Amino acid sequence: MAISPLSSSARVARAPSTATLSFLSSALRDLRVSPPAVSSFAQSRNASHQAQGRANGAKDGAGKRLGAKKTGGEYVIPGNILFKQRGTHWFPGDHAFMGRDHTIHAGVPGYVRYYRDPDRHPKRKYIGIVFEKDQILPQPAHAVRRRRLGMLAYQMPTTASEELTDDLVATDSPTTISALPNTIGLQSTTAISTTPPTANSAAAKAIRRSSRIMEGLGVTLRPGYQYRQPNHEIGQAAERKEAAAQAKGKTSRAYDEYKPGDRFAAWRKSGVRIARNNERRAMGRGKKGKK
Repeated sequence: MAISPLSSSARVARAPSTATLSFLSSALRDLRVSPPAVSSFAQSRNASHQAQGRANGAKDGAGKRLGAKKTGGEYVIPGNILFKQRGTHWFPGDHAFMGRDHTIHAGVPGYVRYYRDPDRHPKRKYIGIVFEKDQILPQPAHAVRRRRLGMLAYQMPTTASEELTDDLVATDSPTTISALPNTIGLQSTTAISTTPPTANSAAAKAIRRSSRIMEGLGVTLRPGYQYRQPNHEIGQAAERKEAAAQAKGKTSRAYDEYKPGDRFAAWRKSGVRIARNNERRAMGRGKKGKK
């Protein structure tokens, strides 16, 4: 019996075969996208702006705490900080000093003064220390200066005994003193008989000798108000002494056989010293640190 086309189209569709499934899977595998290939060179990322400097904007750092640390009239002790600064806006005045970072410190105990001194500099500003509250800076040019220990420079008063001695030296005849005032702590009065020094007395000779010595030294007023010899003359004192001794046929040296500039004598002394050291080393006396 023949099957009609209508009846054949009405048939139920069957499942695909294994060959069809394998063909489809291989087609899909070929269409799958493969991962991109890795490049052989390494990339480096650079900074987007500079690491430091103005490019990043100004940094607001901590303050350095500069400026005045002590006010005018405030009491300070040695070492206290008076003013911290960058540069020399202020300079150290009386009894003050400056540190390595331009910080001004107090050198003595006293009261702070901020002032100007046109005699020293027309524009500079100074910070100084005074010992008294009512004292001002700068001081007049010829005023009495206060020192570190609060002492004043003044002339020592003469005692009654010194005045009487001066009067005796000035007189030409011997004088007897009775009833000497008790000015130096004596328990009772004492009778003293003195005579003025004569030209041949020991006191007069000592005075003349000291005056000759001072004239020979050439003492002059040095910086710091000191009467003393210059340094180069002090250094030549030994040479002058040796020259004076050699003029008399003598020497002032401890070793009179030594002569400056005699290299032959120095070479012989060196040879003797080396030989003595070698002998001591051979005897075992020159070894140190070994037991």
